Amino acid sequence: MSKTHLIIVPCHSIWKADEDDEQENFGQNPEHWLLAPFQYEGNDHLSFMMHSFLAIEKLVQNLANSVLLYSGSRTKLAAKDLSEARSYYMLSQKLLRAIECGDTLPEALSKHKHLMQVCTNILQILSQKRLSVEALFDLSVEVEEFALDSFDNLLYSIAKFNEMTGLYPSELTIVGFGFKQSRFIDYHAAAIDFPSQSINYISFEPQPSYVEAERLLQYYTGLAAQEKKNALDLFKDDWYGTRAVLANKKLSRNPFGLIASYNLPFELESPIESDEQFFQKNVCGIMPWSPRIL
Repeated sequence: MSKTHLIIVPCHSIWKADEDDEQENFGQNPEHWLLAPFQYEGNDHLSFMMHSFLAIEKLVQNLANSVLLYSGSRTKLAAKDLSEARSYYMLSQKLLRAIECGDTLPEALSKHKHLMQVCTNILQILSQKRLSVEALFDLSVEVEEFALDSFDNLLYSIAKFNEMTGLYPSELTIVGFGFKQSRFIDYHAAAIDFPSQSINYISFEPQPSYVEAERLLQYYTGLAAQEKKNALDLFKDDWYGTRAVLANKKLSRNPFGLIASYNLPFELESPIESDEQFFQKNVCGIMPWSPRIL
């Protein structure tokens, strides 16, 4: 059966895979990651892991026609040649193989009921299919290592899928933070003319350690405000991220000067002066995935 379903995990950090205590490092502690200051309060590192395993769960439920891609470039000098995507890949495989082998896990993970339940579900399905974790990753999980922002996550993952399969996906599943759903579907997918009805978004939000309702409300309200200010308002005025503010953000996340070499169905100008004109001329109705008017 041809692969038609692309599952994307947009990556947000890099797991420190080469720590001295690597055998005890399953990503359960903040210090196991190269986190930005704002990623600590919500225990974002644990959400990254949930995104990964929710995506793998979706993959094994639809294995015949699906490919899972972790998407994220080499964004940190401290991580050297390890990309965000590769680190997620390595950590996910390591943890699932540990559970598969019956190894003892750190308490912080064994007590994370939601994460453990998802991992158990994955392994039960793999057992039914007589498939090992290693075989699953070899056959159906890959990395996209050039994306520098969320727009790249979407477009480059589609290009990588085409590179792997010779086809373009007819269905997308994106697994990430719920507060970013509008950014992906209403802004990025719209900018490349991918039909929103063919996109499924699975969300898992940051989970602060405190439980006070007022404090949680303040936290999530703040997240929404920052998303609007730092992403939605910017992409509303710069659909493809080619002008100053968004382009400079991408430049700051590219310490190794990497350049993606995908065969994209349209070439981005730099900068694009009129997004609407560019869309109408180069994208609308002519993408391999564009909605067809009957």
